[in-house]
Amino acid sequence: MRLKHLVIMAITALLMAPATLLADTVKGRIMEISRLASTIQINVPNQDPVVVRFGPETRFVDTTGIDDLTAPDLIEVEFELGQPATQITKIVFGLPPGIEIDVQQMLGILTGGQPYALIDTRPRRPYLQGHIPSASQAFPKDEDFTSKLPEDKDGLLVFYCGGPTCPYTAEAVGIAQNLGYTNVKGFQAGHPGWQKAELPLHAEPQWVAENLDDAHVIIDTRNPVISAQRHLPGAATMPAANFEALTQQFIRDQTIAELPGVADQRAPIILYSDTHASRDVLVAFRELRSWGYRNTTILKGGLEGWTSAGLPVESNQLANTIRYVKKLAQGAIAPEEFVALEKSRDGVILLDVRSDQEVATGTIPDSVHIPLEQVEANLDRLDKDKEILAYCANGIRAEMVYRALKGQGFKVRYLNENLEIAENGSFRIL
Repeated sequence: MRLKHLVIMAITALLMAPATLLADTVKGRIMEISRLASTIQINVPNQDPVVVRFGPETRFVDTTGIDDLTAPDLIEVEFELGQPATQITKIVFGLPPGIEIDVQQMLGILTGGQPYALIDTRPRRPYLQGHIPSASQAFPKDEDFTSKLPEDKDGLLVFYCGGPTCPYTAEAVGIAQNLGYTNVKGFQAGHPGWQKAELPLHAEPQWVAENLDDAHVIIDTRNPVISAQRHLPGAATMPAANFEALTQQFIRDQTIAELPGVADQRAPIILYSDTHASRDVLVAFRELRSWGYRNTTILKGGLEGWTSAGLPVESNQLANTIRYVKKLAQGAIAPEEFVALEKSRDGVILLDVRSDQEVATGTIPDSVHIPLEQVEANLDRLDKDKEILAYCANGIRAEMVYRALKGQGFKVRYLNENLEIAENGSFRIL
């Protein structure tokens, strides 16, 4: 009896304790930010992603605010359960004085005509998928890192990685300086900064060859007559002039820019021409990035480099339309299954996590509406005996709700697609 009494007292004390005792701190990289819902999804090592809210009372440290944060920045968040974060700290790995260069200086090095060595210090996989032109790869944690450095210790040596919250630029700079390299620079903005500036990124042929499938968009930007003679397997034709014409059409009609057949602006798109410096592929890249397709890259070496590497080509099988099938992320539901379950409502609850303003213009009939930032406080409105299908305008907030509800023991999936809902409740998955 005494043990039972002590347990009850301990539980009571915990429930009556100040909220600060229930405070938590998480550290990880940003996956997504929903500014509309004031919510951040964080990839925390060795556990499921964490979703936290921020608000006017949130204090930002080593950053000017939420607009200065983006994926994959490393942050530390202090928060109380069920409350917006009290503090968000951006973890920045600084460089010694005089070492850091900015985007314009990096661009000047690449185009200045003077010799240099540029090294991407990220792990090999992300390097293959997209890197700054002319960069080689060397990961500081690998045993062969120093063997990949240039022999000339007085030549210009530039390192970069995944941005200012990535530790590998600083680590590589330190190793190089200790080895006696005298002209070392660090491009601290790294891959995210270069990508944000909408400057070209190169995809390695090896990675492209491994991803010739419907989940990756391959576009030949040359003249279709020439392209048909020899092209990458599964490629679609879309000459550079078409990209420019579409841009003018979007401006004239005041419509949202969209690549035909690819509504998902996070889709991996690989462009190519005869070489990676051909004007047509650079024009196509510029237009696509201006439309918001952030995962666009250019095939390093172009078709010439592809064939020189002995990689396969096709003739007269070039598609006139782009076929893209989004690869389902963990927890995502296929669009066709979402449509079927919406019609039958067999054992499911449709959860609309958009804002009140969005819902006012239309919502799917008989769905439960709980804005993302209010889900934690309204779990009692959801039935654990049914599967929750969360949706929003583009999948970002729905994924955050998926993470949060999964952690609470709900059976849940989410629609990871762009969704348009009319005033009468009809909807269209883009």
